[in-house]
Amino acid sequence: MSLIHPFRGVLPLKEKVSQVISKPYDKYPLSEVKEIVQSNPDSFLHVIKPELASGKRTKPDNPEALKKSRLKFLEFLQQNVLHKVDSDSYFIYRQVKPNFVYTGLLATIDAAAYRDGRIKIHEQTLAPKEGKLKDYLKVVGINAEPVMFTYPHRHEIDELMNRLTANEPYADFHFDGKQHLLWQVSTPSDVDAVIAAFEPIDKVYVADGHHRSASSVLLSDEMSDQHPGASRFMGIFIPDHNLQLFEFNRLVKNTGGLSKEEIISQLGEDFDVSLQAGAHFQPARLHEFSMYIDSEWYSLKLRHDQINNQLGDKLDANILSQRILAPIFGIADLRNDSRIDFLSGLNGTDELKRLVDSGKFAVAFGLFPVSFEQFFDFSDRGKMMPPKTTWFEPKLLNGLVIYDLELEG
Repeated sequence: MSLIHPFRGVLPLKEKVSQVISKPYDKYPLSEVKEIVQSNPDSFLHVIKPELASGKRTKPDNPEALKKSRLKFLEFLQQNVLHKVDSDSYFIYRQVKPNFVYTGLLATIDAAAYRDGRIKIHEQTLAPKEGKLKDYLKVVGINAEPVMFTYPHRHEIDELMNRLTANEPYADFHFDGKQHLLWQVSTPSDVDAVIAAFEPIDKVYVADGHHRSASSVLLSDEMSDQHPGASRFMGIFIPDHNLQLFEFNRLVKNTGGLSKEEIISQLGEDFDVSLQAGAHFQPARLHEFSMYIDSEWYSLKLRHDQINNQLGDKLDANILSQRILAPIFGIADLRNDSRIDFLSGLNGTDELKRLVDSGKFAVAFGLFPVSFEQFFDFSDRGKMMPPKTTWFEPKLLNGLVIYDLELEG
């Protein structure tokens, strides 16, 4: 039985797509959000934060604000800003950047697949955040930002996606410096072809959206009897070769009184430390790290005699925590220690250097990206990666395809 299912999605009207879609709310400065909601009555930000149009701010879990979000969503449907498609469909989304093209399939997946292990995770979730997101879904009743899943690519699926995207897209627009395209797959023969192509996929991996997945499962446990649509949630399924997986680098706010010489001396117990000439340096292989301190770049190569066979120790984020952050800087709790911060590798070494040179941080550590082989291996073994280990691209839009839990089923 196929893991994924077609659904009757809610889409912006064709001529309104570029006005409706938005980035997630937390990706905007507040001043920009206010400007958008004041100038664009069709922005999906009105659904996400309906009170902002009146200049008010409320807590994210305020029950009255959540009810207003649901009412605004229904108002958009009534005003034909949004419309519900009339047949069960899949949707193909493509994002085009100058150096990469991402293509994935939007579908729903059974919450039960999370419980029985067909949905693989690699990050722990926080129960309070799960609960808040579950309460949000319970009131607002929509998935407007899909969970991002990946899987080892298959030639048959690639060929099918190429055939289906040869047709004219439902939407083709530019936003945030990228081209975005959307196709609706609704003819019965094409829907059946998608189901058949995905039949061999017996498990998928959460790339981005662990809390959204977990909260949807909680909601399913609570409400699937009342609303059949709550037994599933929306995801985008992108094969591994259509994703980019970047490292998450670390920044330390202070050295705890250690001098650069003392840090290098302690590093020398496990690593070959070498000063690097030039303005930039980036790790070139597994078990190599970069360190930027006092306007200088260093290479830190884990010595072969320090590499053991424990899986956790082979993951560079774990090595950095176990061999450097905890023993040298006393940073053992990455979730709660205020001395540590994280920066996506997408920002490059320039930003690491700038943040240290500004005095905001004392030391920066760069990592080599996790490979997809490591990612799948960790997830299959049920091992959890440290916080902020992976950064996946693309980042998705809100409001382009919406799954309405209450109207579905």
